[in-house]
Amino acid sequence: MKKVAIVQKALAQYRIEFHNQLKKRLANEGVELTLIYSKLNNEDALKKDAVDLEWAICVPGKIFKLGSVNLLWQSCRRYLKDQDMVIVEQANKNLLNYLLFIRKYYSNQKLAYWGHGINRQINKGDVRNKFKKIFQNKSDWWFAYTGNVKNYLVEGSFPEDRITTVNNAIDTRFLMESYNEVSEEQADTLKKQLNISSNNIGIYCGGIYKEKRISFLIESCTLIKKQIPDFHLLVIGSGADAWQVQKAADSYDWIHYLGPKFGKEKVAFFKISSVFLMPGLVGLAILDSFALQTPIVTTDFPFHSPEIEYLENGKNGLITEDNTQDYSNAVIRLFKEEKLRNELLEGCKASALKYTVEKMVDNFAEGILACLRK
Repeated sequence: MKKVAIVQKALAQYRIEFHNQLKKRLANEGVELTLIYSKLNNEDALKKDAVDLEWAICVPGKIFKLGSVNLLWQSCRRYLKDQDMVIVEQANKNLLNYLLFIRKYYSNQKLAYWGHGINRQINKGDVRNKFKKIFQNKSDWWFAYTGNVKNYLVEGSFPEDRITTVNNAIDTRFLMESYNEVSEEQADTLKKQLNISSNNIGIYCGGIYKEKRISFLIESCTLIKKQIPDFHLLVIGSGADAWQVQKAADSYDWIHYLGPKFGKEKVAFFKISSVFLMPGLVGLAILDSFALQTPIVTTDFPFHSPEIEYLENGKNGLITEDNTQDYSNAVIRLFKEEKLRNELLEGCKASALKYTVEKMVDNFAEGILACLRK
């Protein structure tokens, strides 16, 4: 039996179904999957989405500071010795990756990257991206988040036949089923609990940190409120900038900060919302938008995650110019024009079926099997 290990810096709640399905799928192909992760006390932990998985291995992880740079060491070498293939996150800070580069040259163990290809939250020409590019072609295989990531790697001379486009996803099926289970009566009860009598409700759901641009969101919502007097904003999530949301909620009774909620726990809040507001970085949250039938409105912010390519402007969501006036105007239009909103809803429903965790598992498994055959 072939053995494959995936090493991740932490285990997020939204990845559980993917890992469980991938383990079963690979077992059917005669491949044993080991998942290794750590629990880190860093800024990411403020999102409060870290979980455990019974069959996975949690190893100590330590963060070292080198000037302004954080480096991560995970104590997992003993679990990797007999693996035929190791899949790691592509990140400059992961010290384990450099050890595995060296091991590649004196063993038959295959090394694969899983990632974005480039740090999309900084400028392409930043020194950190230049450093990342040095090691970009050092792996045996690549698991690219999306098609655009694959294109970037091919442009950088990585062999196209050794790249798997996984189309990064979450369990949209579960979310769709959960959404349909929320009755109108339950939705009305929730609105009463929040002291909301309006249907003009926007929702933000995700991590709350710098790249999410919470001040932009709040400023835009104050502009929306002037044109839509019964507008309310629901905010779900946690993170380093959560204090900004709390401060706004303390100042305005139409802003409701609900804290972090995951899985089925968040679904009813989407059920009562008409639009998903995320003017900053968009990543996997776009799949919440699709599965929970709440069209997303974002901006042409230059530092989105790869999943932004799932957004087809005017079909399953909206992308505005990167200023609060244009953004708020688009949201106001969406509240006022039922035809536009219904068109976007249909686009969301179609996209929810296109990007699924089941398809991601199939893509990932096929990539693993192809790499092992090389």
